[in-house]
Amino acid sequence: MGIELALRPRMARRLRRNSPAAQAAAPDDKISLNAQLGMALWLLLWLGYNTTYGYILSPKFETKPTYFIHGIRAFSPILAVWFSFVIAFARANRVFSWIVGPLGLMLLYVVVGLISSAAFSPDPRDAVYNGLNYLAIVAVLLAIVSVQDPLSDLRHVLNLTWNVGFILTLSLLGAIPFLGSGALIETDTNPVGVRAYGGDVDILGMPGTRNTGFARYAAIAALVALPRFMRKGSLPMRVIWGGLFLASISGLVIANGRTETLAFIAGVVMILIMEKTRRMVNLLAGTAAAIILGLRGFFTGFFMYMTRTGHIDPTMTGRTRTWDEALHYFWDSPWVGLGFQADRFYLGGEHMHNAFLHVIFQAGFLGGLAIIIGIIIVWGYIIKYFFLAPPADKSLIPAEIPAVFMFVTISSVTESTFAYFSAAWLLSAPIVPYVMALHNRMRRVSAQEAKERTMRLRLARRRTQFLGPPPQVPRPEGA
Repeated sequence: MGIELALRPRMARRLRRNSPAAQAAAPDDKISLNAQLGMALWLLLWLGYNTTYGYILSPKFETKPTYFIHGIRAFSPILAVWFSFVIAFARANRVFSWIVGPLGLMLLYVVVGLISSAAFSPDPRDAVYNGLNYLAIVAVLLAIVSVQDPLSDLRHVLNLTWNVGFILTLSLLGAIPFLGSGALIETDTNPVGVRAYGGDVDILGMPGTRNTGFARYAAIAALVALPRFMRKGSLPMRVIWGGLFLASISGLVIANGRTETLAFIAGVVMILIMEKTRRMVNLLAGTAAAIILGLRGFFTGFFMYMTRTGHIDPTMTGRTRTWDEALHYFWDSPWVGLGFQADRFYLGGEHMHNAFLHVIFQAGFLGGLAIIIGIIIVWGYIIKYFFLAPPADKSLIPAEIPAVFMFVTISSVTESTFAYFSAAWLLSAPIVPYVMALHNRMRRVSAQEAKERTMRLRLARRRTQFLGPPPQVPRPEGA
């Protein structure tokens, strides 16, 4: 009996300390040292966006301040690689566990692409440089996850990169009045009569964004702002998120990106499905809205907007012809591909405009299929934890994560998003380790629940041993 009384409080304390509720707690708002390092490294990646080492090779590098600044910026992702490897090697015992998964598949894609860049690219220097930039994304993510539980740290990195997306969207939107006619082009393909950014306006010495690039910034910003506006919170914060959503939607509309518009709609659907408590209301409201819009002729106009001519273009505005030409060169090196930037070198400056084909063209079946499989794995866990078997703490599964990942996945059909060092991938790549970190945490929770059940059974057996079986109550005669 004494042993039983001593065991009971000790086991109860252990159960409380390692309970599933404690294991699955929401990401801590406190920014850890690892999160600060991760955010600093991610800012280094953004610092190297929209530049190239060509500025250093230019005669203007030493005389023109903008060339000097952009030339120095060009090497910030490579600097991030060095810092990340230092961190990862110091935590090597934890890094290796992440290699077996989507991050390892991404790393395989980079390694194969770098090898083929050096072996088959007509311009190995440029190809390897772009490959190292992509390696920076993977290296920084591996450095961030090399702790016991990186879920909170990855959440901070996601918030940081999405804040950068807001800044880019609002900056490009606010710059339109000051850039003159080059920033707004009249067009009859957009219901508002204009299209923003044709790519021919340099901004601070950098190549100007295209309308589709602006559309991606705006769409992702809107998909992040919408669920935060819909959540319960203080009125000032909801006003701020609502204003950011409306500004981002305005940018998406005037950008006139068709794929981005379609992918944005798919992302909104994901958000509405995630709102489980209001799912039926959202479904009924959406159905009613669709009927009203149909009666008003919206879908006919939307089809005209998406096709431009009212007829489906089987070439997808010439993309299929580019893919056919790429296939002709691809068979020269089908297993490891033709290296980073292969479409620019082999296709006369044309872009692949399809991330799934682009990764295979650059890194062959070995590297390209690796990253595609990694993305499929991430989608499997998104479906599992965000929709089918969500954790009790819903703050672990914010709706913007599946919404943004859906946007990037759909837009990858006509753009190269995750195939190279792009803004779209900088805005979404941390989702990959976040989902895997969530999976690891939930797996630990399941293991802890099984352990608790075992401990309770053991405690019940010990109670029976010391106290004996419960007494049998005699039944009355004749009952």
